Amino acid sequence: MALLGVSVSAPARRRRKTQQLRGEDRIARLRDGRRLGYSEFGQPGGRPVFFFHGMGTTRLICPSPEPAQDLGLRLIAVDRPGIGLSDPRPGRRLLDWPSDVAELADQLGLGSFAVIGWSGGGPYALATAHALASRVTSVAAVSCPAPLAGNGEAAYLRRFDRNAVRAAGRAPWVIRLALWHWGRPQRRDAQRFLEESVAAMCESDQQVLADPRLRVRMIQSSAELYRQGGRGLYDEALVLARPWGFKASELRVPVHLWHGTIDETVPFAMGEHLAEVIPDAVFTRFEDEGHHLLYRYWREILAALE
Repeated sequence: MALLGVSVSAPARRRRKTQQLRGEDRIARLRDGRRLGYSEFGQPGGRPVFFFHGMGTTRLICPSPEPAQDLGLRLIAVDRPGIGLSDPRPGRRLLDWPSDVAELADQLGLGSFAVIGWSGGGPYALATAHALASRVTSVAAVSCPAPLAGNGEAAYLRRFDRNAVRAAGRAPWVIRLALWHWGRPQRRDAQRFLEESVAAMCESDQQVLADPRLRVRMIQSSAELYRQGGRGLYDEALVLARPWGFKASELRVPVHLWHGTIDETVPFAMGEHLAEVIPDAVFTRFEDEGHHLLYRYWREILAALE
């Protein structure tokens, strides 16, 4: 896949391409005409870090900006195609994402940057590191799933994962129908959906999500998720259920992996697998932590980036 080279746009051109929305929210116009939505936090002139949200969420769930501010980081949380402020990219695959990131970085005048991906955003972070190795300084993949397709015998795969891979290859409409049913109560009453979801989580995740400010952001993110309907979420599921297009063992950028041992959304075994196959990966395991450890250890995660 041809990737965009490093080309810093002139300030005047950049201002035309990027317009500010609601203070922190911005829109970048890509070369193919699509809009890419993102929010900025932390130090405006600081060391840049891209944040990729999890599946079923948006840029709005990015953790508190205070640690980024303290550490001198410029945090850029980006909506993926079809999600929130970003236009769809029909038929997209995982390795299509790095070209969007490269173009946004060019418009922002960024030569190099670090990347954080949480949950379903983790594979996007690893894909960006693979495709833009000359620009990505380091990666933090937090509660990140391992490849689902192409690893049929992998011990970390659950029955749910195997079924998703089969459906993505043979009957993708099944995934679309399943996600429509999953999202129906969320669209109807986001607050109740969150309350019921939290009640079913492990104790550590319940403690994290007891923060009222985080709960507000989660509820707002639910509405933002369906700003353009449900197609973006459907595309997300297909991307994760299909081959990544590269091997994790091919990564040459410093990778930090963070995973909780009682993660019920992305099993700890997936983090262990990535730690085994990614060269020189730094793997931090958290005993008795669940899927939302990102919020409890946000400062440490940011501080580990190079």
